[in-house]
Amino acid sequence: MHTSAPIPLPATVAQCRQQLLDCLKSGDYALYSADKEGSRTLCCYRGAFLRAAVGEEGTSLLRLHSEEQLLDYIRQLNGPLLDMVDGQPRWRYELTAAEQLAQWQQQLARLQPFTQSLRQFVARVLAEFAALATP
Repeated sequence: MHTSAPIPLPATVAQCRQQLLDCLKSGDYALYSADKEGSRTLCCYRGAFLRAAVGEEGTSLLRLHSEEQLLDYIRQLNGPLLDMVDGQPRWRYELTAAEQLAQWQQQLARLQPFTQSLRQFVARVLAEFAALATP
């Protein structure tokens, strides 16, 4: 399920980053994706930025300790662009300002309501790891 961003997309990278951070911190929105390889949720759950994933390679839980770590993690999700140079594919790591803005706007457009089912998914992943700590 894909929904549009909660409000119109900002015109600068800084505004995009702040809006994304505000939406996630509110606890009302999350970044969610699912495909044949598994499900992933990036959210603010009980005041902590978490990425919970279950897939072919197992279950993972990542806690991002600060707002800056969260934004850096999201920036890395955007990654480099693949260009064709003389008929050969080449990765380009230096993005133009317009490309950076477009990538941040795409992340904002991916925001979805942090529904009860997504909250339960994150809680199950946390419980699975908590069970490992119990003697």
